[in-house]
Amino acid sequence: MSAKRVVQWLPAAHAGDATGGSALHLAAALRERGYEASVHALTIDDSLRDTVSTMETTPRVGPDDLTLLHFAIPSPLSTRLADQAGVRGIVYHNLTPPSQLLPFCPEVAELTARGGQELRDLAATGAVHHAIGVSEYNCDGLRSAGFAAPRRLPLALDLSHYDLDADPIVVAGDRADRRTFLTVGRIAPNKSLETFLRAAAYYLAHIDPHAEFVVVGGDKGLEAYGEALAKLAGELGLDARLRFAGRVPDADLVAWYGAADVYVCTSLHEGFCAPLLEAMHFGVPVLARHAAAIPETLGDAGLTFTDDEPAHVAEMLHLMSTDEALRDQLLAAGRRRVAQFRPEIVLGAWLDAIDEMIGAP
Repeated sequence: MSAKRVVQWLPAAHAGDATGGSALHLAAALRERGYEASVHALTIDDSLRDTVSTMETTPRVGPDDLTLLHFAIPSPLSTRLADQAGVRGIVYHNLTPPSQLLPFCPEVAELTARGGQELRDLAATGAVHHAIGVSEYNCDGLRSAGFAAPRRLPLALDLSHYDLDADPIVVAGDRADRRTFLTVGRIAPNKSLETFLRAAAYYLAHIDPHAEFVVVGGDKGLEAYGEALAKLAGELGLDARLRFAGRVPDADLVAWYGAADVYVCTSLHEGFCAPLLEAMHFGVPVLARHAAAIPETLGDAGLTFTDDEPAHVAEMLHLMSTDEALRDQLLAAGRRRVAQFRPEIVLGAWLDAIDEMIGAP
């Protein structure tokens, strides 16, 4: 008898994207467990064509096989899932509320609004046998859309691919007396990066004029917001003390995490927020907004804020970068927290859940 099959679908497979990375990580673990496993996408970055297959190559599934749709944007895959044979599941990575994307990105806001309707329509079909949220916050979203009894399973992250040498050019220069504050992620309105910029302006004006603030991430498809941030940076007089590094290779990212005194998350909306765990992995204390799934992922491994006044955020950054006892406490908590997301733990939970859904291979 042939092995049972698990097919994962992605609307898009992008290099460096946590959703696609977790799907590939899960597929490898499934194959080790004895399943036949593959990952397919509508669009695929060239660098991923050896590991992600096209939708046209999706294998035929039987009644005991599982198809998992990773849902983060609307796509034709929702309709296709409803028609798919076998056991059907959805993994919900959340949709940014349209209100947070306006007025900079009305087209993207329309896309996420359509995604919300598509999610509700998919629930109404009754075609999905298993609904999974990568956080309890996402499970709440699934319940609101009409899915009964969703299951929480965290992102299956493989942070070991960051265990490489940092780019020496990025870390070149004398940083011994320069405090560096880092944020990582797509440059999008829901990230509220204006909070980061305004805190930077206060910090440089009132605390330390030699500090450095770094934004790592691209704004593809959201260029209007990136342009608005560049204009704000000019108005605030941030000049060379604010760096937009863009989307960078892993060696550069390792260097920026290594240089950072504090990792900062100002986002208003996250369905999981993988960079929080990346920061913990690199031993960087975290300051994050208390919003959406951020507190759930962070646990007790960082400090959070609800008051985003520049002075408040800047003073918290100064405290976290200078109080050694506090830093030691946060770093210890970060080590404990990131250990809870070790691959053997998270993938073990995923594999056990899939065994339960369709029976062990």
